[in-house]
Amino acid sequence: MSVLVETENLTCGYPSREVLRDMTMSVSTGEVVALLGPNGSGKSTLLKTLSGTLKLLAGRVTLTGEWIERLTHQERGQRIGFVPQEELPTFPFLSRQIVVMGRLPHTPGFFDAPEDWVRVKEAMIRADCWELADRPVTELSGGERQRVLLARALATDAPLLLLDEPSAHLDVGHSLALVALLRELARDGHGVLMAVHDLNLAAMVADRAVLLGGGRVRADGPTEQVLRDAQLDEVYGVEFERITAGSGQLRVFARA
Repeated sequence: MSVLVETENLTCGYPSREVLRDMTMSVSTGEVVALLGPNGSGKSTLLKTLSGTLKLLAGRVTLTGEWIERLTHQERGQRIGFVPQEELPTFPFLSRQIVVMGRLPHTPGFFDAPEDWVRVKEAMIRADCWELADRPVTELSGGERQRVLLARALATDAPLLLLDEPSAHLDVGHSLALVALLRELARDGHGVLMAVHDLNLAAMVADRAVLLGGGRVRADGPTEQVLRDAQLDEVYGVEFERITAGSGQLRVFARA
């Protein structure tokens, strides 16, 4: 495995408020890493910083071996595919037009090339939304729109995918399909860093988990190890019950 993104003593947040401090972590090819933590713990802030939406406040981020601040927007777009937690459509673009925007870092001119549309179709099929290609995004449900945004990230062909609550709005069937897709992407050599509220989804899909709380990393290790760590209860402020299912899969439930 090779390291795709690495943070060293990263402090991120906003000019008036630090959210995460002195954070050191990495994501390599072939692994899915789950970011865990309660609301406000900094999961989205970290993803926005790595994607370039927010400027880092201190520390260093390297992306495929280069300082991220030295990369152009185009270079960053070729290396990172980002799915935000929410992106409300303003204009009634067709879904396929949204997905082809993921090809912008690869387009030398103002017009899409035939190969761009080949990649769009492949990405939409993979994200199970090809049937939505000619529908305006303003007419899609939240789950349908989420699949289109995932397809846009896949269309970038980026080695690193940053996903902010990718299962939000998805029904059970599409959530399971997402798990299979993320594992497939990891086998293909991608690295995935995803913010997750569903701890059992993390148990199903992630090789590693990073637990955030109080502005810092509280645990970082194999997913089952982190989910069994007593710090999980402390960070979330609840008592969890851990059960090993018949399949051998760990399940985590909050006790009433």
